[in-house]
Amino acid sequence: MTDDYLARHRAHDYPHLVERWRAVAARAGLTMRRFATGPEFNLYYLRSKRLPREGTIYISAGIHGDEAAGTEALITWAEKNTRLLGRRPFFLAPCINPWGLVNNSRTDSRKRDLNRSFQNDEVMETTALKRAMGKRKFSLGLMMHEDYDALGIYIYELEGACPHWGEALLAAARPHVPTDSRDMIEGRECVNGMVRRPLDMALFKEIGLPEAVYLYLQGCPRVFTIETPSEYGLDRRVRAHVAVIKECVRRVGRIRG
Repeated sequence: MTDDYLARHRAHDYPHLVERWRAVAARAGLTMRRFATGPEFNLYYLRSKRLPREGTIYISAGIHGDEAAGTEALITWAEKNTRLLGRRPFFLAPCINPWGLVNNSRTDSRKRDLNRSFQNDEVMETTALKRAMGKRKFSLGLMMHEDYDALGIYIYELEGACPHWGEALLAAARPHVPTDSRDMIEGRECVNGMVRRPLDMALFKEIGLPEAVYLYLQGCPRVFTIETPSEYGLDRRVRAHVAVIKECVRRVGRIRG
């Protein structure tokens, strides 16, 4: 087996993932820092050495450990784009729930859904991540997720800056994974793979605050949660996520240019 094959198929090997990120940080000139210490694993973020207070791209993965295509896609994209990472401002959270990744679990070791915990300062992982983010206003937030019930890729887009980008992101992913055809997803209307919603704080007071909503409330104008179908092959899901990352970065660069 080649090293490339082994790398692609060790998607739940968190120590191996960390070593790959260390190599990316060294090549790209990124700062890689521990932001929290979990029960078994340290948690890391990576950032450009110089970050403006506005204009940085935020990308995260692995807040649900059973959604491994996101963590694999982010490192796969980063390994192929070290020069870009060295030129543009990024803040990357490559695996927020390493215990969940290793144990193929949505929740953390205490059975908590970290993506419903951003309102709770007693949850170590999310509180430490918020502290690491600081007061920066990100230009784009991209959260990489998966859905066991999905029939294809779909996207949650909070209603922020216009024109909306969600349809273009789906189009970028379509060569790899079809668009989800459902018209309702988790009680929300879905139109051609897009779940575009105004902010309903009453709902989040009931279920807990997700990462995407936290970023939006901090002033991020474009926030996307990408959901690939976890029953598809890993390579296809990874390619779909990578295509979305590339399209997001391209569009942010066009605005900056």
